[in-house]
Amino acid sequence: MIRRIDALAYESGLRRLPAAHKLLFSLAALTLALISHPPVQALLFVWMSVWILVYARTPWRVYVAAVGASLVFLLAGMPALLLEAARLETAGPAAGVLASRELGGWVVYVTEEGFRRGWALAVRSQAAFVCFAFLFFTVPFAELLQVFRRLGVPAVLTDLLMIMYRFIFVLLETAQQMWIAQRARGGHAGMTAALKDAARLVFQLFARAMLRYRQMYISMTARGFADDFQVIGTVASAAPSKRYQREAAAGLIVLAILEWWMRG
Repeated sequence: MIRRIDALAYESGLRRLPAAHKLLFSLAALTLALISHPPVQALLFVWMSVWILVYARTPWRVYVAAVGASLVFLLAGMPALLLEAARLETAGPAAGVLASRELGGWVVYVTEEGFRRGWALAVRSQAAFVCFAFLFFTVPFAELLQVFRRLGVPAVLTDLLMIMYRFIFVLLETAQQMWIAQRARGGHAGMTAALKDAARLVFQLFARAMLRYRQMYISMTARGFADDFQVIGTVASAAPSKRYQREAAAGLIVLAILEWWMRG
């Protein structure tokens, strides 16, 4: 998935726009996503999805898969917000209970307040995610590092980002090779065997990945690495688009006015 997203950033329909403009637009939308009400956040999600699917021409299957992956993490933490529990002997009638169930000596229930809290978090997280997704699908990582350097971000931070970005690819490639090797030896045959093989893969993955990372560092040192990564990613013909600038500004202003109206 990460390799696919990186390739799509280079093939994006917004590839010729300046990376700094796309970063500024993404940060402005992210700020609005974090401070606005759920209806505005929902509209922001739809609007940014139009930018990703229509203007950037990102394949909808890839975008849906990315949104689905974010929903998995969201759902994993949702029970902590939705569910409340109390012992049967101490539990009294609670106001606003939507559903309840007895489990042993406990009663687990969902309240209206918990549901509203979970819904607000879900909408806000997805609105924030789509702002980051716009950045990932339209700006190659090398160009993003160049923008950070022009903004005065210390070189040590951009180098750390570059190393972490490279390490993700090393980790995924190592995991894929180990998984293929396990399948070739007859692994993952049945639920029990699949769980054991997955545990073995996770146990060995970090050691293998660190070995690959060490080899990468030795190869960089042998090529004269001077403690500073030099990346090439600037589009020579990058130029601002007045149409996209007007649409981005108008959309953000309309959403900001709507948020102001809801607060008033």
